[in-house]
Amino acid sequence: MRSFFIAVLMLGAALPAWARTIVVHRGGSIGAAIAQAAPGDRIVVEPGTYHEGAPGDLNALTITKSDIELVGASEDDDKPVVLENAGGQSFGVWVSPADSAGPKPQADDEHPPCGLNGSSLHGFKIHGFTVRGFANHGVHLACVDGFAITGNHADHSGVYGIFPVVSRNGIVAGNVVTNTMTDAAIYVGQSDGVLIIGNQVHDNLLGLEVENSRHCAVIGNRAFGNTLGIFVDILPFLERKTQESTLVAHNDVHDNNRPNTANPGDLLSVLPAGLGILVAGGHGTSVIENHVRGNGFTGIAVVSLCLGLALQGIPCNGLDIDPDPVNDSIVGNRLENNGTVPQPNPLFDALRADLIWDGSGTGNCWSRNLFATSTPAQLPACPQGR
Repeated sequence: MRSFFIAVLMLGAALPAWARTIVVHRGGSIGAAIAQAAPGDRIVVEPGTYHEGAPGDLNALTITKSDIELVGASEDDDKPVVLENAGGQSFGVWVSPADSAGPKPQADDEHPPCGLNGSSLHGFKIHGFTVRGFANHGVHLACVDGFAITGNHADHSGVYGIFPVVSRNGIVAGNVVTNTMTDAAIYVGQSDGVLIIGNQVHDNLLGLEVENSRHCAVIGNRAFGNTLGIFVDILPFLERKTQESTLVAHNDVHDNNRPNTANPGDLLSVLPAGLGILVAGGHGTSVIENHVRGNGFTGIAVVSLCLGLALQGIPCNGLDIDPDPVNDSIVGNRLENNGTVPQPNPLFDALRADLIWDGSGTGNCWSRNLFATSTPAQLPACPQGR
């Protein structure tokens, strides 16, 4: 937790004395302000709807400089600052070193070149924007050390709403993300020391996801009306090979029964609707004092990645990661009315319950949870001190 507090203190530090504030008036160009900005500058955008770049551009806005702050000066819900797809654009706000921006390096957004060569940006903030209707991602960060994504609304993103990858020392707080069709509203991937707090995600395929990351925390969020509320997982063949030490605490996760709209053939497409919190592989995940209710298939499930691969007919061998959950603690959660919807798949119907464990991995434990049903009926208790 110490790294989270350090990150927050860094992000809240005062601007350097030489920093400027650049104001974009209604009808002006945010892109032009970014072009003239220097590291440390703040760009304040007045209320209005902005179409940046040209139709068909890959990104609406591209930032390849350190220490840029974007502030949407939204006055209220009636006067927002909206960045809207100008037509055929894939990404709303793209932030990365220059070597990882552009058509070729962005072609595989989970394998940015900066993740292999070590280049990075230092510092980025975005606050107060509505980012709407981009085919891939609303806000995408790659290789950013020290970032804050706060108080934004990402809506109708095709794949991901907010997506920091191979980044560190960041906070994703107080955002609303809605109507993300084929993946996660908020995704933190291959990153270190990211705090995801106080967000609201609803009407998405997947609410909040932490994947192949270390020392991240998902605290005090509200996830409802999604297919899957909160997902902690590991995948093979990425730049980072472990998923370690994630805290999932004090979240309100309810009624995530939206039909599954994942792309056919994607791993997510095999998941049933009605998932509250799913932990698939990784080491040392702590799921503590969450309120999980009204999810038709399960409240909290701990499984191996191999289960998902088996459902796709894919063998679980030749992987470059450990697919099983290890030393996960499910403690003090309140679960109500989960697992109550009969499943057409006999396997899922036999599993459905407030708490599910597929029996995989080692050192996983459950204690002080309030629940009605579990699969299996007896779950290993946590040793004293966990």
